[in-house]
Amino acid sequence: MTATTNHLPQDEVHVWTLAVPDDPDTLATFRALLTGDELARTGRFVFARDRHNFSAARGALRMVLGFYLGITPQAVVLHYGRHGKPNLAKECGLRFNLSHAGSWVYLAVTSACEVGIDVERLRAPGRHSRLDLARRFFSVDEVAHLAALDEARQLEAFFACWTRKEAYIKLHGRGLTLPLAQFAVSVDPDQPARLEATPWLPGDLQRTRLYDLTAAPGYRACLATGSTRALTLQQRPWSAFPPPAN
Repeated sequence: MTATTNHLPQDEVHVWTLAVPDDPDTLATFRALLTGDELARTGRFVFARDRHNFSAARGALRMVLGFYLGITPQAVVLHYGRHGKPNLAKECGLRFNLSHAGSWVYLAVTSACEVGIDVERLRAPGRHSRLDLARRFFSVDEVAHLAALDEARQLEAFFACWTRKEAYIKLHGRGLTLPLAQFAVSVDPDQPARLEATPWLPGDLQRTRLYDLTAAPGYRACLATGSTRALTLQQRPWSAFPPPAN
């Protein structure tokens, strides 16, 4: 069964959002879906909250992929790219990406193109100022745009920029092997997300779209798609899973 036969038209991207639950029964349900390797990874986390977040994220991922593929969650086989990006066999016809931060999990699924997604919790930068961190990781133009904003807006702008950049590099499965300063995105959180410069892959200016996603207070999230055509984005809360049959 291909993804297009089970509730996922070829021109749509579905984004599922999950607030990691606290109740032991729900967490146990997610944990029961994990493979031996995934359980071993869970055991390497020092803090219980991190173990819960990983279990919920991977369990939800297996449930969503299994639903679209028409198989059980346990039957989903994940492969990993050179830089660790998980994926399915190409013949499945399904592309996805996963991100979790704080108490939230975001999962993007489509049959149209490669995708990247990132969610981040807004937090103070600690001993470094936002501009210090921006100078370390952002392009010269991004730093200039951030510095031009009122200080009250800089925290959200920093994470708007960060999630847009992370979503883009996750689209390519590069992780931080691609320095964040080597490309530029829009910075203002009140302006549309867009890729503005990418000298290492200029064609991406035409074939990459960025979408800011709805997020809980204190969070920012962004989706990147590798398609020249506009896709229909549907963001869905976990309470709506599984969606009703068409």
